[in-house]
Amino acid sequence: MSKRKLSYTKAVIICHGKSESQLCKFIRQNLRISIDIYDDKNGEKSIQITSLKNHLNNRVFQSIDSFTNEFPKTSVVGKGRKRKLEQFRLFIIMDTDDCSESVKHSFINKEMFKNHWAFEYIEPIFNISNLEEVLNRSDIIYQKSGKDIKKQYIKIFPTDVKYIEKNSDTIQLENFMKKLQGDEKTNMERLIQYCLECKN
Repeated sequence: MSKRKLSYTKAVIICHGKSESQLCKFIRQNLRISIDIYDDKNGEKSIQITSLKNHLNNRVFQSIDSFTNEFPKTSVVGKGRKRKLEQFRLFIIMDTDDCSESVKHSFINKEMFKNHWAFEYIEPIFNISNLEEVLNRSDIIYQKSGKDIKKQYIKIFPTDVKYIEKNSDTIQLENFMKKLQGDEKTNMERLIQYCLECKN
């Protein structure tokens, strides 16, 4: 197998805000997998469901050409109009507390993406009503710091001695995924599972 096949980008993840971005960076760092993260000003500025179409039509996502220029390590097969991304997913992580019910459902069932070239790769990841509520329901401990609540840095999965002693870079994520599986108000476990599979 060529070096190219070993290192190509497995996913791009569009993140709603800072906590989602931090979670994805944790996954990338600890699993050592090739994924790229797209956010607005490092998550300082939120990407809303209602503005997704604007982002998906920008210079990054407007075509397969612009996309592969931005993310050159994605693996492309075929030529011309028959080009396709190989073993790739475009995850979009969104809170649902800032849009109408109709928009929320259109996001979850992919209806809002039906005319986009990347439709087959898009996998919406929803958190009802938001990621922090999902973490609380799953008994995930996360730390906040900072005086300005709008600029709080959220650290998910703080360093725990028990994980260091076991020398595992997957056990926290595996436990997180299991906790999420019983929550019908999120499908975040699909993202975690995909990333764990990419490591293997």
